[in-house]
Amino acid sequence: MKKIFVISLLIICVATTLKAKKRDTIKFFTKTDTLILNNEKVAVPRRAFLPDHTAVQYAGNIGFISVGVGYNFIRWYDMTLMFGLQNEFFGQSKETIKMLALKNTFNLYNSFHIYKNISVIPTAGLSINWGYAKNTDSYVRIHLGPFIGSKIRYDFNDDKKLRFKKAIELYFELGTLETYMREWINNDHIKAGDVLNLAIGVRFCYK
Repeated sequence: MKKIFVISLLIICVATTLKAKKRDTIKFFTKTDTLILNNEKVAVPRRAFLPDHTAVQYAGNIGFISVGVGYNFIRWYDMTLMFGLQNEFFGQSKETIKMLALKNTFNLYNSFHIYKNISVIPTAGLSINWGYAKNTDSYVRIHLGPFIGSKIRYDFNDDKKLRFKKAIELYFELGTLETYMREWINNDHIKAGDVLNLAIGVRFCYK
């Protein structure tokens, strides 16, 4: 029964994503910023290596606290490189754990406008996590972290003072790791709530 539930959830996520998308092209070196000069919008070239957004996240299987930078390759897909930390001060852990995560996020639908500049966007994705802990026995582990969630987005008005900030997003994600999911599927004594983790984060969007 658990296997059927997991497979059905994956099919729904993929089908919803494909249905909501239109034809988009990936543009790596043609990014532009819109500036306001003399009350007119002017598109200027943008350096491709500058990030499209920065993020700060609490929990989510990427340490107790994590920060990162990311890029919006397609309108409905973005990738964020996160660095997370968990130690005695951050998370009350007896050992220091450092983590890197390549977080892939897909917008399941364009957006649901709820009030003026505020919209809600359902999301899903997969995070590739690399963790390193150094104590008596150092170890390196790589995990896959699927997640599903939603983000509340506030778009700034076209204001000259805010021209380098396009929007701010508050997001919530419910995720797990592939090892936790395998144990949940194979062990009837483990409940779904035991393997799920809630992440809360803020993203500052510049494009």
